[in-house]
Amino acid sequence: MEKLVIDGGKPVRKKPFPQRIMFDEKEVKIINEMMKKATKENTAKYLDRYGGIHVDTYEKEFAEFFGKKFATAVSSGTAAIHSAIAAFEFEPGDRVITTPITDPGTVMPILFQGLIPLFADVDFDTLNLTAKTIEEKIDKKTKCIIVVHLAGVPCEMDKIMEIAKKYNLKVIEDCAQSHASIYNGKYVGTFGDMGAFSLMSGKHMTSGGQGGMVITDNEEYYWKAKRFADRGKPFGIENPKGNISLGLNYRMTEIEAAIGRVQLKKIKKIAEKRYKIVEELRKGFENLKAFSLWKRPQNSKPNYWFCFVRVYEEKLKYDKFKIAEILSKEGLPVGAHYVIPMYENPFIKERKTFGTSGYPFNPYAPDIEYKCVFAEKALNSHITLYFNENWGKKEIEDTIKIFEKVEKFCLK
Repeated sequence: MEKLVIDGGKPVRKKPFPQRIMFDEKEVKIINEMMKKATKENTAKYLDRYGGIHVDTYEKEFAEFFGKKFATAVSSGTAAIHSAIAAFEFEPGDRVITTPITDPGTVMPILFQGLIPLFADVDFDTLNLTAKTIEEKIDKKTKCIIVVHLAGVPCEMDKIMEIAKKYNLKVIEDCAQSHASIYNGKYVGTFGDMGAFSLMSGKHMTSGGQGGMVITDNEEYYWKAKRFADRGKPFGIENPKGNISLGLNYRMTEIEAAIGRVQLKKIKKIAEKRYKIVEELRKGFENLKAFSLWKRPQNSKPNYWFCFVRVYEEKLKYDKFKIAEILSKEGLPVGAHYVIPMYENPFIKERKTFGTSGYPFNPYAPDIEYKCVFAEKALNSHITLYFNENWGKKEIEDTIKIFEKVEKFCLK
């Protein structure tokens, strides 16, 4: 008789799900060629940001792919967000609205620039910011919105841009998890003033271990982001006399750019595969009573990074942590919890910023408090299902079978 693994039964899936192998002979070839040349001639000529051709070319190809005029390559997604924020030259104490469901790389640059993060709540079904939740947080000190397209699902950018225009706010799109996701026929990252991308390993495409990119149509913002990412060097300035502003060394290397150029050619195919896999899973979830996939907005075609799966605990014998354990033992790659709300991290909650100063909360917002009811509820109601573009029909079928089996034995 069929049983759950925890009750002595056999797992639905004995064979591990396919690994995600991101590289092939194309990346190997281009790096080998670079390293061979570097053993015979000046190494800097082939590996340094300003010695070779790959970073400059990668920037042009990246901008062209997304239909933007400018792109500047940086060392990480965090660096991309930081450079984009710095380009606006806000005053210390100004405020930036963003989501509480994100990576610290979205928020830490806000604090490093002496700005105050404001966390808007999210839509429960998509776990994303909305125009309504953003507008509720706008005050007279608010200057910017950082929109995060979580797990590849686009935010409602048409409505958000209307709000930004209404209040004269700058918009940065954090596309770290949404490379080539489409909303209303356009790639995310192309709606706001600037788009910021993480290119670390594990994302939809990578420039190696780390990397990032900032895109924009605004030439002024482009130069300012580029200068910030290289210690205030006077790029785009006539008759420069030295470094003209504060900045950090966020340069991308030639090796990273060479890998990134190869990866960029693969992203459309990857996006198509991942979209089809999740939409097939979505069909399989239609008959389940205790589980559902998070919502895909109308007029969108996400490049899903992973899947949020809602667990209806009120219909089950166990909480979501136990359910995740049961699913895992049946062979499924799942996580019980994604993140805690950003404001629950010690660097915000305990003001662990610059020494013991609490800056910039002190002196600009010493009494600020954070609470996002729907974000907390959403995080507590979902588990994460990890997949990749190497999944085939068998993996989709087995995933549905596992959820069906667990539901069968765990429904109240």
